[in-house]
Amino acid sequence: MIETLNLYGVSPFKVPLKMTGINFDDHHLVGFSWPYTNSQGKTYHTTMTERGWVCNCTGFNFHGKCKHIRQVHERLVA
Repeated sequence: MIETLNLYGVSPFKVPLKMTGINFDDHHLVGFSWPYTNSQGKTYHTTMTERGWVCNCTGFNFHGKCKHIRQVHERLVA
């Protein structure tokens, strides 16, 4: 079976990660993406959806969480 990616570049079977401190339902930044470029030049995008955070990095697609989401979330909540 070929797995297609959704609008955010994430498997459609991956559940967005909800973290405390932000109400995602009506947040004004829903749909906004924060780019993160690693030391090798690869760019990932962390996106806020109405259901939580998604990221198109390998860590999120395999484990359902990643450092990119944590970093953006901590900056917004601070």
